Amino acid sequence: MFRKSSVLGLSIGQAKEKRLQVRVEKQEKEQSELRRSRRAFAVLGVMVLLIFTIGALANWRSGNGPAASATTLAGQPAGMLLSPPPTLSATAPSKEYVYAGSALLATNEPFRQPPDDFAVWRPSSGTWYVLNAQQQWTAQQWGTNGDVPVPGDYDGDGKTDFSVFTPTNNTWYISYSSGGSTSVYFATGGDLVAPADYDGDGKTDIAVFRPSNGTWYIKRSSDGVLYSAQFGLSTGDTPASADYDGDGKADIAVWRDGAASFYVLKSSDGQIIGNSIGQSGDIPVVGDYDGDGIADYAVRRPSDDTWRIRNSSTGVIDSIAWGQSGDKLVQGDYDHDAKTDIAVWRPSNGVWYVRKSTTNALYAVQWGQLYDIPVPAPYRR
Repeated sequence: MFRKSSVLGLSIGQAKEKRLQVRVEKQEKEQSELRRSRRAFAVLGVMVLLIFTIGALANWRSGNGPAASATTLAGQPAGMLLSPPPTLSATAPSKEYVYAGSALLATNEPFRQPPDDFAVWRPSSGTWYVLNAQQQWTAQQWGTNGDVPVPGDYDGDGKTDFSVFTPTNNTWYISYSSGGSTSVYFATGGDLVAPADYDGDGKTDIAVFRPSNGTWYIKRSSDGVLYSAQFGLSTGDTPASADYDGDGKADIAVWRDGAASFYVLKSSDGQIIGNSIGQSGDIPVVGDYDGDGIADYAVRRPSDDTWRIRNSSTGVIDSIAWGQSGDKLVQGDYDHDAKTDIAVWRPSNGVWYVRKSTTNALYAVQWGQLYDIPVPAPYRR
């Protein structure tokens, strides 16, 4: 009897000990899970804090808050403070160039044109200064005082070539980005240069509009053949070539100031179309502002510094005040979204004021100096 009770007592003791052990293991497991949860929350908190910090820095760099959201620009954007631009040397633009806005980002997407670089040509030295999307700059001497810069992708490698037209001898001088250079005699006195890709082969064609007889002369890069077409009037018309029909070829076109109208000879079907916008005295600023692959009719009025853009996708006319008297018009795709951005370059301080189509926010960059000629394009140097 004693032995049986001892055995029973031992079994009961063992059971209690086992239950206690299970309880201890359970508590240890719960504490372990709690510690893991705390570590996970801690890591998550650090990540949230890091993301918040990066976002705050990005907002600080971009200046996209209320102070930088100006949609009008007169002297300086309303509510936005720009540091005085540095004094530029006689031979090179200042490297202290960013005054507001975020850095441009370049991605090599096959379906999208590279972003335009900030660039100027300095007549006094014939030097090109290019600031690319990575905020690196390069300089190259090409041309002399009195030349007319005519940048374009003449070799079809996707990079803009340094090129000038010399009116004194009617010759084009081209420095290919792929290597080598050439000179082409093509024009007569009084011709207006109008380089563009008229045959759709991805290369810029040498071309001029001759006001004396209203005739266009184009040296097609695809086959070297000289093409001519009578289109335009001898007085009041200026070249306004662009792809208005979306076929991948530049159309012969003119802006007729007296009629405040664009006239286009469509490359797709040879039809002539016209479009009235603005008024006499306006300056043509054609570009693809809505990103549909078709050039939009657009003008800027010097008297009120307002851009008027007829969107080809909707037919709606946007009126946007941007710039001030004396600014040079430098519309282009600076934020790499396949849409033309409204932009001006101010010779008095060498600052580019870009209205980014992605956010409608201001991006301001100091690049160049007085008497430079702005020549924005995707140089990709």
